[in-house]
Amino acid sequence: MMPEDLRAAGPYAQPPTNASAAAPGVLLPHLSNPAAPLRQVLAAHAVRHCPHVIEIGGAGLPITGFLHHRPASVTVIDPKIPAFAAETLNGAPCRVRHLAAKLQQVPLAPPDRPFALVLLGLSLKPFGAKAAMPPELLALARAASVLVIDYALDLHRAKNLIGTLLATREDAPTIDLEITINDAAMARAGYDRRRWLAFGAP
Repeated sequence: MMPEDLRAAGPYAQPPTNASAAAPGVLLPHLSNPAAPLRQVLAAHAVRHCPHVIEIGGAGLPITGFLHHRPASVTVIDPKIPAFAAETLNGAPCRVRHLAAKLQQVPLAPPDRPFALVLLGLSLKPFGAKAAMPPELLALARAASVLVIDYALDLHRAKNLIGTLLATREDAPTIDLEITINDAAMARAGYDRRRWLAFGAP
C-alpha cells in the first residue's frame, strides 16, 4: 500500500484496465522492492534548492511525495499517472500538477530559474511525428539548474536516448553513480543495474 506521506502527494499508479495492471496506491511490481525508491530519495535531495520541479515520467513513483523542501511548483508529466492537482505541499503553498499526457502533448516552456528537471527511469518513446526527445525537452535539459537522470543500463531504449540528453550539458555531472538493486522482479525486467546522474546539484 501507499505510505501515508506519499498518499497526500497524489496517486501514482494507473487505474487497472486489466488483471495485470496496478490499482491506485499499489506499487508496480518492479518498484515494490524497498530499495527501489532510493532513486527518488536521492533526486529529492539533489533538487532541494529548486523552487520549480518538473518530472518527465514518474507514474510508477513520482518525485512529489519525496520532496522535503517547499517548492513553488511541481509538475509531473506521464501518460499513465492519474491526473492530480493540489495547491499545497509540505504545509506550504505549491502548485502541484500531475498531468496524464505524453510529454509531446504538453507545452514545455522553461519556468523561472532555478528549476530542476527530473527523468527517473528514462524510457521515452516517439509520439506520432514527434521524436522521443523533442527540441523542447532538450532545451529544458540544457537550461535546468539541476538535471537528474536515472536509467537502466540494460534497457536498449534508454541507451539510445542517453547520449543525446547528456550532450545538452556543458557541465560535468556532479554525481554519477552506478547502482544495482538486488531484486528478482527488477532483474527479470532488466531494471536492476542502473546509472544515476545529477548535473548542477549542490
